[in-house]
Amino acid sequence: MKKTINRRDFMKASSLAGLGLIVPNDPLTTLYNLNLDGKNAVFPKDFLWGVAASGPQTESREGRGRSNWDVFIDNVGGSADGTNNMRNTEFEKRYLDEFKMLRDAGVKAFRFSFSWPRVQPETPGSPNAKAMSYYDKLIDAMLEHGLEPVPTLFHWDMPLWAGDFLKRDISDKMQDYADIMSRLVGSRAKTWLAFNEPSVIAAFGYGKGTFAPGYHSKKTMGAAIHHINVSQAKIFEAVRSNVPAVKIASAFNIMPFEALSGKKEDIDAAHFVDVLWNQSFADPTYGLGYPDLIKPFVEPYIKDGDLNFIASKPDFFGVNFYSRTFVKADNDKHSILGTIPIAPPSELEKTQEFPYDPNTYTKILLDIDKKYGQPDILATEFGFAIEEDKPINGILNDPQRIKYIQGYIKAAQEAVKKGVKLKGMMYWSSTDNWEWTLGLSHHFGLIHIDKNTLERIPKKSLEYYGKCIKVNAAADVR
Repeated sequence: MKKTINRRDFMKASSLAGLGLIVPNDPLTTLYNLNLDGKNAVFPKDFLWGVAASGPQTESREGRGRSNWDVFIDNVGGSADGTNNMRNTEFEKRYLDEFKMLRDAGVKAFRFSFSWPRVQPETPGSPNAKAMSYYDKLIDAMLEHGLEPVPTLFHWDMPLWAGDFLKRDISDKMQDYADIMSRLVGSRAKTWLAFNEPSVIAAFGYGKGTFAPGYHSKKTMGAAIHHINVSQAKIFEAVRSNVPAVKIASAFNIMPFEALSGKKEDIDAAHFVDVLWNQSFADPTYGLGYPDLIKPFVEPYIKDGDLNFIASKPDFFGVNFYSRTFVKADNDKHSILGTIPIAPPSELEKTQEFPYDPNTYTKILLDIDKKYGQPDILATEFGFAIEEDKPINGILNDPQRIKYIQGYIKAAQEAVKKGVKLKGMMYWSSTDNWEWTLGLSHHFGLIHIDKNTLERIPKKSLEYYGKCIKVNAAADVR
């Protein structure tokens, strides 16, 4: 597509060309990267532009063992739209179609997850040979398509034989799994993630019971919080032992909780769940210990030396951000989290799932920078589910998503201008996929999936994201 440039920028580019400072046939990109007037904030030269996906949301059940999510979704009768994870997008058979589209758009990295039930389907010990061959070829295919592999070890799917986070020995099983996979991958992946969104696992899977495995008590939630933190530290040990130059962290979902009413009971309730969600994992991982509000839940499970061990010094801060959540107090004595979600303020635009909230994105990046000692930060997920039209002539037009992508990239640029060491951004997700209890009805992807044929069809937002990658900043929307 031919690039346009306004008269002011053309004159500036021409002057620079005369000085031998730019390549004359691509002046606009060079202007963005030179950032001469300070208005086009750009990211570092080695900024990692990627997309994210997960095994349990894209791979089918074929060829793997039964997982906690298989049992959970089957027991509740399927997702909200009546679908399940039997087929998903059949990523394991069709990934080359995606990689070609991502490569052509200019995407630089692919965050994905291994499926533990595929690697060790029925028992601990030796991994499944077909699974290891598949993941070995998958990583090679990423590299062949110019995509840096960014593996996640645990994106919520657990083989049934492994148990769950109620027992401490899960950490040993996860360490063995991490050892197997890091030996397979070796130096081909430089950046790893141990857990995806541990707060979701603990709060929804072991607290509210609305996600797998479906436990509903404060006691089970407390056990899960601590045993996830122990498991994370053991995963770090295993991967660092096998890949000494690796950078490893977890992807923390940072989601501020706010009360709108001004009532003390609502403010207190929002504060509790905010601490639970946003600090139960990041704080102990960075050596700050458990917050006071969380200590009563985890203290029964802490052993001597644990707090030092789980302060495992990640190599960067992985952050998934979508929006704030707005709540009021739940006076039901059986409530685990003590809050009820309420509608967001009317001034925030709505997507299918979360409000569009770019100002808060800047704020949470600045907060992470300040609280955790100015770490390197990787934006491991940001994305938007929107109502979409059907594809026309082999492409799907999604201008609303493009607007939102631009807004969040600009929000990240604001944080970088203020000193935040943001090292990359990964859009969720590569394709539309199975969104857990929501099913297939919420579309986050840059690539459309035909529900019948599973054909991959690019969206205009993929093209736009590629433009952002080329200029290393939020590109103009034209």
